[in-house]
Amino acid sequence: MSERLPKQLRWRRALELGVFGTWDLDLLRELVHYSPDWKARLGFPRIHTPDSVGFWRWRVHPDDLESMLDAQRTHFSGRSATYESRFRLRSNGSGYRTMLSRGRVVARDDIGRATRVVGTMVDLTQRPMSAAAHGLATEDGRHPIEAHRAPFHTLLAADAAHPLVVQVEDLLDRALRDAAGACVPTEPAQTSTAQPSS
Repeated sequence: MSERLPKQLRWRRALELGVFGTWDLDLLRELVHYSPDWKARLGFPRIHTPDSVGFWRWRVHPDDLESMLDAQRTHFSGRSATYESRFRLRSNGSGYRTMLSRGRVVARDDIGRATRVVGTMVDLTQRPMSAAAHGLATEDGRHPIEAHRAPFHTLLAADAAHPLVVQVEDLLDRALRDAAGACVPTEPAQTSTAQPSS
């Protein structure tokens, strides 16, 4: 059994529970694909469909937008090893939520421009989500997942040894630690059969 497997199971379980989300940013087409359970947790429909960068950008609180974009530009240009930003994001039904987002450029073109970035997002807000975020999000089948480039969350679920997963496993581990306040069971609870002594 691979040493990486238990870690992959923890990541997968956390994604399924919406403890943290993953995102996959295509800078050439200006599309971002979030893990479906994360997107549903935030109350958004079309959970398997990528969205325009603009759709998410306008949901960032105006006071936080410039610092988030500065952090992205710094990383995309190669001046930092990892993108990291804390900002408020307007969900679909429960107001602004404080997010911690981290990412890394995983592909560049022939002249060194970032073309693909993957990362994680953790909700640091302590208030409950809206009812819409608990299963009322809908799926829109008009936009199938593109076969030529599987979204990051599907790679994570399928292959812990995939080079892309290996490239950002430290970000996944940090997202799990950041979300440690949430219950993320990694194996079934043990039940004791011993009888108490009288």
